[in-house]
Amino acid sequence: MMNKLKDSRYMQYIAAVSATTSISAAAVYASWPSPSLPILQGDDSPIGSPITEEQGSWLVSLYNMGMIPAAFITSWLIETYGRKKTLLIGGVFLLVPWFMAIFANHIAWLYAFRVIGGTGLGIITIVCSIYNGEIAEKDIRGRLGSTFVLLKQVGALLVLTIGPYVSYTWLAIIGMIVASFFLGTFVFMPESPYYLMKVHDRDNAEKNLRILSSNTVDDKFIEDRLHEIESTITQDMENKGNLWQFLTNPQYRKVIIIMAGIKTLQQLNGTAAVEAYLQTIIELSSSSISSEVSSIIFGVIQIPAVLTASYLVDKLGRKPLLITAALGCAVALVGEGTYFYLQDQTDVDISSLSWLPTSALCLFLIMNPLGIQSLVYVLLGELFPTNVKGIAVSAFTAYGGTLAFLVSKFFTPLSNALGRYTPFWIFAGICVLGAVFVWFFLPETKGKTFTEIQESLKSRKGKEKDTKDLCKI
Repeated sequence: MMNKLKDSRYMQYIAAVSATTSISAAAVYASWPSPSLPILQGDDSPIGSPITEEQGSWLVSLYNMGMIPAAFITSWLIETYGRKKTLLIGGVFLLVPWFMAIFANHIAWLYAFRVIGGTGLGIITIVCSIYNGEIAEKDIRGRLGSTFVLLKQVGALLVLTIGPYVSYTWLAIIGMIVASFFLGTFVFMPESPYYLMKVHDRDNAEKNLRILSSNTVDDKFIEDRLHEIESTITQDMENKGNLWQFLTNPQYRKVIIIMAGIKTLQQLNGTAAVEAYLQTIIELSSSSISSEVSSIIFGVIQIPAVLTASYLVDKLGRKPLLITAALGCAVALVGEGTYFYLQDQTDVDISSLSWLPTSALCLFLIMNPLGIQSLVYVLLGELFPTNVKGIAVSAFTAYGGTLAFLVSKFFTPLSNALGRYTPFWIFAGICVLGAVFVWFFLPETKGKTFTEIQESLKSRKGKEKDTKDLCKI
């Protein structure tokens, strides 16, 4: 058994899991409002006085707003200090704010706690997708990229299963433990060979590549991999990019449009609102199952979905999973919205439909990690060349953070103004449009090296240009 382990590429899995433990720490922040808002809004609020519904919406949304400053500093950090050190910096941002939550005696401290934690989320979101993509060999890159969402669900599961049954302070301590675990394990992981080759440290690049590779590989395999990495970097760095070039260069335009569409699908399908207001949604739906038990069910069912996605992503490909997940989420959101419409806008007896809101949320929380949440991070690490990868991931992290902020901030006001069913139907429409977009525009990247992906994108552009020229004739 030990020999089989040594002959495998187990260090790629260990490094990827260790790196993405950081997203478990960030997921504790993301799900924290679900059990904490009812406590903070109660008469025995741990900060001394109950918070209002408006303050609660700011607490939820400021976490996503914190991702925006992260986007401006992380692209510089990963190029200056490397992937590994930048991830560790992000871990510090995820650890320190919990002290603020524990000792807060005013809502302003909690606002700061959420913004700093969101900055940590922004940093690790950017770096994890790059790091995992660069340490993985092409046939398991999708699987390792999917660990991002698997570990995210583990963090959310901790909050949803334990949060309703522990004190406010103990929930913060659990968050500190998860962040500390990430820092204590990832410090021993290897730096990305791509980064080391980029800074001309070939000796350490070779050393780390050997650590990450199977023990059965020979010197030729290592040399070929180093040559492949060097060739990719050389080709990509011929046109060293900055933000302005990234946004204006026609070479990146198609990929920007593709990722903008997929990132919009990821954020406007309602994930941020559902995660933050999960217990509140359950209570409003008059479900026969208590909100505490429902939270546990919802946390548990997402783990098999992520494991299934990580298994299928390198077998079926990115496009089929994304389309299936988007359409599945749309069905779930239509069901959820329909229940609230019947409950609030009609006199129909819905007692026989008490199963619908919980079942719809279950379907949403299964389909969402199956493709929408997991594959965006895989594609971010795959579609952009090395010279603009840091800038690209940073830009789309800021874009995603802005959309998530808008969704989480205006979910409650929109529900109050237009009916609780309205946001769910809007999210469902976005999912349908997203599935259509993926069908027509997303290239399949399964089983391709970074060089092959870029050549594929160029050939697609060339075909499109030829088609346009023929049309002109």
